[in-house]
Amino acid sequence: MHSRENREAAVETWLLLASPDAQKAQREWRRDGLTLLRCGGLFSAVRIPAAIIHAAAGTEDPRELTDVLGDALDGPVFYDRSGRQFYALTPHSTARLWRVPDIECLGSDFFLGVPATSVTEPDPRYRAWWVVPMDGPAVLCVPDAVVCFVQRGRSLVAAAKDQETRNA
Repeated sequence: MHSRENREAAVETWLLLASPDAQKAQREWRRDGLTLLRCGGLFSAVRIPAAIIHAAAGTEDPRELTDVLGDALDGPVFYDRSGRQFYALTPHSTARLWRVPDIECLGSDFFLGVPATSVTEPDPRYRAWWVVPMDGPAVLCVPDAVVCFVQRGRSLVAAAKDQETRNA
């Protein structure tokens, strides 16, 4: 069994393969807790609004989200507070096959601000953190699980809006 530090180092090395300048990316992670990585080679990233995630998870509590998202998506997810968006990392081919309206899957030609592997909880110094850290290199979310979770969240958001309209 690998220690947390060994796992983080292996994941960091793998993620850095998506950077045009690995040394610069490492410096940015240390300084800013975030660096830009290219999607589409190693991974794609599904961008999901916080409202959909919170509805599907039934919570906004960060600790509970870690458990729910870890179980439901079985892969890495991070949150960027500046855009109130969650990002589920999926296999690189996901973007080519993605067919979920209004939910974007970032593939080739997209750069994404990805948090350092060590930023695993909200920290006022950083705008993004891993809600569900990567378990290891290339261990990514199952696209079908992401689709199901998004559809559940959308359905619950729509139902809540319908209820508000009826109550108004």
